[in-house]
Amino acid sequence: MENKKVYLISDASRKVKVESHVLRYWEDELKLPVKRNELGHRYYTEEDIMEFQEIKKLKEQGLQLKAIRMILKNGKLTRLPDVEKLVPTAQTAALPEREAEEKVKRLEYLMKKLISEAVQESNEKLYEELSETLTKELDYQFRMQEEREEQRESKRLMLEEEHYKQLDILLRGKSGRKKQEKQEKQGKKERKKLFKKTGAV
Repeated sequence: MENKKVYLISDASRKVKVESHVLRYWEDELKLPVKRNELGHRYYTEEDIMEFQEIKKLKEQGLQLKAIRMILKNGKLTRLPDVEKLVPTAQTAALPEREAEEKVKRLEYLMKKLISEAVQESNEKLYEELSETLTKELDYQFRMQEEREEQRESKRLMLEEEHYKQLDILLRGKSGRKKQEKQEKQGKKERKKLFKKTGAV
Protein backbone atom coordinates (compact mmCIF):
# COMPACT_ATOMS: atom_id res chain seq x y z
CA MET A 1 0.00 0.00 0.00
CA GLU A 2 1.15 3.58 -0.66
CA ASN A 3 2.70 5.69 2.13
CA LYS A 4 0.22 8.58 1.68
CA LYS A 5 -2.95 8.64 3.77
CA VAL A 6 -5.58 6.16 2.71
CA TYR A 7 -9.23 5.61 3.64
CA LEU A 8 -11.39 2.51 3.84
CA ILE A 9 -14.77 2.67 2.10
CA SER A 10 -16.67 3.68 5.27
CA ASP A 11 -14.33 6.66 5.86
CA ALA A 12 -14.35 7.61 2.18
CA SER A 13 -18.16 7.55 2.03
CA ARG A 14 -18.31 9.83 5.13
CA LYS A 15 -15.91 12.32 3.47
CA VAL A 16 -17.87 12.30 0.18
CA LYS A 17 -21.17 12.34 2.16
CA VAL A 18 -22.75 9.37 0.37
CA GLU A 19 -23.48 5.77 1.35
CA SER A 20 -20.77 3.12 0.83
CA HIS A 21 -22.91 1.27 -1.73
CA VAL A 22 -23.06 4.51 -3.81
CA LEU A 23 -19.26 4.56 -4.11
CA ARG A 24 -19.27 0.90 -5.14
CA TYR A 25 -22.03 1.63 -7.70
CA TRP A 26 -20.09 4.58 -9.15
CA GLU A 27 -16.96 2.42 -9.40
CA ASP A 28 -18.83 -0.29 -11.31
CA GLU A 29 -20.76 2.04 -13.61
CA LEU A 30 -17.83 4.36 -14.36
CA LYS A 31 -15.28 1.52 -14.55
CA LEU A 32 -13.07 3.24 -11.96
CA PRO A 33 -9.92 1.36 -10.95
CA VAL A 34 -10.37 -0.19 -7.49
CA LYS A 35 -7.39 -0.34 -5.14
CA ARG A 36 -7.32 -3.08 -2.51
CA ASN A 37 -5.13 -3.71 0.53
CA GLU A 38 -3.48 -6.98 1.60
CA LEU A 39 -6.79 -8.19 3.08
CA GLY A 40 -8.64 -7.44 -0.16
CA HIS A 41 -10.52 -4.41 1.25
CA ARG A 42 -11.08 -1.35 -0.92
CA TYR A 43 -9.05 1.71 0.01
CA TYR A 44 -8.96 5.25 -1.33
CA THR A 45 -6.46 8.11 -1.53
CA GLU A 46 -7.15 11.85 -1.21
CA GLU A 47 -7.14 11.99 -5.02
CA ASP A 48 -9.87 9.31 -5.17
CA ILE A 49 -11.94 11.23 -2.59
CA MET A 50 -11.62 14.43 -4.69
CA GLU A 51 -12.67 12.50 -7.76
CA PHE A 52 -15.76 11.13 -5.98
CA GLN A 53 -16.61 14.65 -4.78
CA GLU A 54 -16.36 15.90 -8.36
CA ILE A 55 -18.64 13.06 -9.55
CA LYS A 56 -21.10 13.96 -6.79
CA LYS A 57 -21.12 17.62 -7.95
CA LEU A 58 -21.80 16.53 -11.52
CA LYS A 59 -24.61 14.25 -10.33
CA GLU A 60 -26.11 17.12 -8.33
CA GLN A 61 -26.01 19.26 -11.49
CA GLY A 62 -28.19 16.70 -13.21
CA LEU A 63 -25.64 14.70 -15.18
CA GLN A 64 -26.26 10.98 -15.56
CA LEU A 65 -23.43 8.47 -14.99
CA LYS A 66 -23.49 7.74 -18.74
CA ALA A 67 -22.59 11.38 -19.47
CA ILE A 68 -19.96 11.41 -16.72
CA ARG A 69 -18.43 8.23 -18.16
CA MET A 70 -17.95 10.06 -21.48
CA ILE A 71 -15.68 12.66 -19.84
CA LEU A 72 -13.57 10.07 -18.06
CA LYS A 73 -10.05 9.55 -19.38
CA ASN A 74 -8.42 6.15 -18.67
CA GLY A 75 -10.64 5.69 -15.64
CA LYS A 76 -9.76 9.17 -14.32
CA LEU A 77 -12.13 12.12 -14.29
CA THR A 78 -10.78 15.15 -16.12
CA ARG A 79 -10.86 17.91 -13.55
CA LEU A 80 -13.09 20.79 -14.49
CA PRO A 81 -11.57 24.27 -14.35
CA ASP A 82 -12.23 26.27 -11.21
CA VAL A 83 -15.49 28.16 -11.32
CA GLU A 84 -13.52 31.31 -10.46
CA LYS A 85 -11.76 31.03 -13.83
CA LEU A 86 -15.06 30.51 -15.63
CA VAL A 87 -17.10 33.15 -13.81
CA PRO A 88 -15.64 36.54 -12.85
CA THR A 89 -16.02 37.36 -9.15
CA ALA A 90 -18.80 39.86 -8.58
CA GLN A 91 -19.09 41.09 -5.01
CA THR A 92 -22.41 42.73 -5.76
CA ALA A 93 -23.99 39.62 -7.30
CA ALA A 94 -26.59 37.84 -5.22
CA LEU A 95 -25.48 34.36 -4.08
CA PRO A 96 -28.35 32.35 -5.69
CA GLU A 97 -27.83 34.25 -8.97
CA ARG A 98 -24.10 33.52 -8.89
CA GLU A 99 -24.72 29.84 -8.13
CA ALA A 100 -27.11 29.61 -11.09
CA GLU A 101 -24.53 31.32 -13.32
CA GLU A 102 -21.80 28.95 -12.08
CA LYS A 103 -24.03 25.97 -12.80
CA VAL A 104 -24.76 27.24 -16.33
CA LYS A 105 -21.06 27.83 -17.02
CA ARG A 106 -20.08 24.39 -15.74
CA LEU A 107 -22.81 22.71 -17.78
CA GLU A 108 -21.76 24.75 -20.83
CA TYR A 109 -18.18 23.58 -20.36
CA LEU A 110 -19.30 19.97 -19.91
CA MET A 111 -21.51 20.09 -23.02
CA LYS A 112 -18.61 21.44 -25.12
CA LYS A 113 -16.37 18.74 -23.70
CA LEU A 114 -18.95 16.01 -24.33
CA ILE A 115 -19.48 17.19 -27.92
CA SER A 116 -15.73 17.35 -28.50
CA GLU A 117 -15.31 13.82 -27.06
CA ALA A 118 -18.24 12.52 -29.14
CA VAL A 119 -16.83 14.06 -32.34
CA GLN A 120 -13.39 12.61 -31.64
CA GLU A 121 -14.86 9.19 -30.85
CA SER A 122 -17.05 9.41 -33.97
CA ASN A 123 -14.01 10.35 -36.10
CA GLU A 124 -12.03 7.43 -34.67
CA LYS A 125 -14.92 5.04 -35.40
CA LEU A 126 -15.31 6.51 -38.89
CA TYR A 127 -11.58 6.12 -39.50
CA GLU A 128 -11.73 2.48 -38.31
CA GLU A 129 -14.77 1.77 -40.50
CA LEU A 130 -13.16 3.45 -43.53
CA SER A 131 -9.92 1.63 -42.89
CA GLU A 132 -11.75 -1.70 -42.64
CA THR A 133 -13.81 -0.95 -45.78
CA LEU A 134 -10.72 0.09 -47.74
CA THR A 135 -8.84 -3.01 -46.61
CA LYS A 136 -11.73 -5.23 -47.69
CA GLU A 137 -12.05 -3.40 -51.02
CA LEU A 138 -8.31 -3.64 -51.70
CA ASP A 139 -8.33 -7.30 -50.76
CA TYR A 140 -11.29 -7.87 -53.13
CA GLN A 141 -9.56 -5.96 -55.95
CA PHE A 142 -6.34 -7.96 -55.48
CA ARG A 143 -8.30 -11.22 -55.57
CA MET A 144 -10.17 -10.13 -58.70
CA GLN A 145 -6.86 -9.12 -60.31
CA GLU A 146 -5.36 -12.53 -59.46
CA GLU A 147 -8.43 -14.29 -60.87
CA ARG A 148 -8.23 -12.26 -64.09
CA GLU A 149 -4.53 -13.04 -64.41
CA GLU A 150 -5.21 -16.74 -63.80
CA GLN A 151 -7.94 -16.69 -66.46
CA ARG A 152 -5.64 -14.91 -68.92
CA GLU A 153 -2.85 -17.41 -68.22
CA SER A 154 -5.26 -20.34 -68.59
CA LYS A 155 -6.53 -18.92 -71.92
CA ARG A 156 -2.96 -18.32 -73.11
CA LEU A 157 -2.01 -21.92 -72.27
CA MET A 158 -5.08 -23.26 -74.08
CA LEU A 159 -4.29 -21.17 -77.18
CA GLU A 160 -0.67 -22.26 -77.01
CA GLU A 161 -1.71 -25.91 -76.75
CA GLU A 162 -4.12 -25.51 -79.67
CA HIS A 163 -1.38 -23.82 -81.69
CA TYR A 164 1.03 -26.70 -81.03
CA LYS A 165 -1.66 -29.24 -81.95
CA GLN A 166 -2.28 -27.46 -85.24
CA LEU A 167 1.47 -27.22 -85.87
CA ASP A 168 1.86 -30.93 -85.10
CA ILE A 169 -0.96 -31.79 -87.51
CA LEU A 170 0.62 -29.57 -90.16
CA LEU A 171 4.07 -31.10 -89.66
CA ARG A 172 2.67 -34.62 -89.73
CA GLY A 173 0.74 -33.79 -92.90
CA LYS A 174 3.84 -32.37 -94.54
CA SER A 175 5.91 -35.32 -93.39
CA GLY A 176 3.26 -37.69 -94.78
CA ARG A 177 3.24 -35.89 -98.15
CA LYS A 178 7.03 -36.01 -98.36
CA LYS A 179 6.94 -39.72 -97.57
CA GLN A 180 4.28 -40.23 -100.22
CA GLU A 181 6.28 -38.18 -102.74
CA LYS A 182 9.37 -40.20 -101.91
CA GLN A 183 7.45 -43.44 -102.34
CA GLU A 184 6.06 -42.18 -105.63
CA LYS A 185 9.56 -41.23 -106.85
CA GLN A 186 10.87 -44.63 -105.77
CA GLY A 187 7.98 -46.30 -107.61
CA LYS A 188 8.73 -44.32 -110.77
CA LYS A 189 12.40 -45.31 -110.59
CA GLU A 190 11.49 -48.95 -110.14
CA ARG A 191 9.00 -48.81 -113.02
CA LYS A 192 11.67 -47.18 -115.26
CA LYS A 193 14.15 -49.90 -114.31
CA LEU A 194 11.58 -52.56 -115.03
CA PHE A 195 10.65 -50.94 -118.30
CA LYS A 196 14.29 -50.80 -119.38
CA LYS A 197 14.72 -54.44 -118.46
CA THR A 198 11.61 -55.43 -120.32
CA GLY A 199 12.43 -53.24 -123.30
CA ALA A 200 15.97 -54.68 -123.49
CA VAL A 201 14.58 -58.20 -123.68
